[in-house]
Amino acid sequence: MESVTAENIKSELDTFSIAFTDETVDKMLEQCLCHRLSGDEIVCEWFAFSSSKKQRPLTLDNLEQFEHEILNKKKRSKGSSKGSQINRTRDINSIQELIKAEEEEENLLDSYSTPAKGSQKRALTTPENPQSKRSVARLASPGLMLSPASFSPSATPSQKYSTRGGRGEVVSSFGVVQGPRWSGKGQNVSVELFEGKEESLTSSYKYMFQRLRDIRDVLTGKIEELGEELRTHFNIEEFSPVSLPVQNSITVLGQVCCDSNGKLNAQSVLLEAGQEQGGRQVPVDLSELKEFSLFPGQVVVMEGMNASGEKFVATKLYEGISLPFYTPVEVKQEVDEVSEPVMVMMACGPYTPCDSLSYDPLIDLITIINKDRPDVCILFGPFVDSKHEQIEKNQVTEQFETIFKRCVDSIVEGTKGGTGTERFSRIMKHMLTQRSYYPLYPPAEEVNMDYEKFQQFGQMPLTPDILIAPSELRYFIKDVSGCVCVNPARLTKGQVGGTYGRLLVQPNPVTVEGKRVSPCIAGQVVKI
Repeated sequence: MESVTAENIKSELDTFSIAFTDETVDKMLEQCLCHRLSGDEIVCEWFAFSSSKKQRPLTLDNLEQFEHEILNKKKRSKGSSKGSQINRTRDINSIQELIKAEEEEENLLDSYSTPAKGSQKRALTTPENPQSKRSVARLASPGLMLSPASFSPSATPSQKYSTRGGRGEVVSSFGVVQGPRWSGKGQNVSVELFEGKEESLTSSYKYMFQRLRDIRDVLTGKIEELGEELRTHFNIEEFSPVSLPVQNSITVLGQVCCDSNGKLNAQSVLLEAGQEQGGRQVPVDLSELKEFSLFPGQVVVMEGMNASGEKFVATKLYEGISLPFYTPVEVKQEVDEVSEPVMVMMACGPYTPCDSLSYDPLIDLITIINKDRPDVCILFGPFVDSKHEQIEKNQVTEQFETIFKRCVDSIVEGTKGGTGTERFSRIMKHMLTQRSYYPLYPPAEEVNMDYEKFQQFGQMPLTPDILIAPSELRYFIKDVSGCVCVNPARLTKGQVGGTYGRLLVQPNPVTVEGKRVSPCIAGQVVKI
């Protein structure tokens, strides 16, 4: 099959007069790569799906549903000709060559080498060629520990990933573009929890014991707490019941709801008042507002009229307010002594392409970590993707916990010895002003929410200087209300390589004329 390009997909969409955006075309291109479809095949599949759903428009959300309902269930031919091509997993030799070119210390190289008696060109384990117990004991280097043959007998490296382009290309940046050196300084950086362990969720607990009244108490408490903050900030005398029929303008407090199970739009907005204001749900007319950005679960204050008691006509929407930033109790700063910036690197899983259980992207990331020597490295999951095709079909030969432990061990072994932009911006602003890591209610179907624990551990104690929020949306780095928000995206995107992020952070930044200065000097999102 010929390689699919965005231009192919756009041409096919134009044939059917289907409206599209760059984001939807990128998503369809990713689906083509993951499901081995050509441009005309995926457009025909979409056209049939859209027609069966009353001409549903081409959006990212609809494409997600399309993939779940059609592409994931579509049976594809699994025939493959043996001998037509040879897929070879990267062995330890190739990893050592990369490391030797970048590392000078002999003791660091020792952690990547195999024992002298063992052959470095031994074949990977397969069912026909079982591995001896002696060789199992020698799996100390990341290349062998992440050998896909350990996880699945049929695992082969991804052709799309190995032939990707744009390696090391900077695709998004923030702050100082030229000048900063993107490497760690070998500083002795200590990382501490902002809140103590007793205030952090660090252990397992029994769940699925929620009572409806407990959920109601959590939501009511959120409405009352944010409502009091808004009332004080905007000097509002009092809140009126939203369902009270009055001829004068009133100010009401409540939580945004949707009148159905569909997506929220301007015609489906309900406002649910707190218990102190009667707890009623009333439809809201937003036609008088010039602009607004709402989502289910958002706590808002509105000004307007409800002449009949049946519908509230909003004339003003009060924006939420963010929490204050962290201010150290004692800031030790010397005029003649300015601390060096700290380099922070971050990446988000999955760490395998969607068509293979080969951890080549993670091995590449370990190589970059050893080359750039960041002072802090933050890795988000999933390390073992439960939605991976081979895992869903039970083609792995080890438990998730075993694979995860091997991933973590390989990262430790491999690094020891060293020292959709506007939409995402609105989402980040909602998180900051609602003071919550997950302000959406009701939650998405795939999210299992425990509201008692959420109230205890899911609220922001203050506005962070930097907020890292991995997402399926396009990579992003931007200042939102004084907080530098970063979406490094995923390390792999379908069958091809994705991106990771890096920041230069100034510890204890000095103030300018008494005003806070962001500690983030510069940031970049880079292709793996």
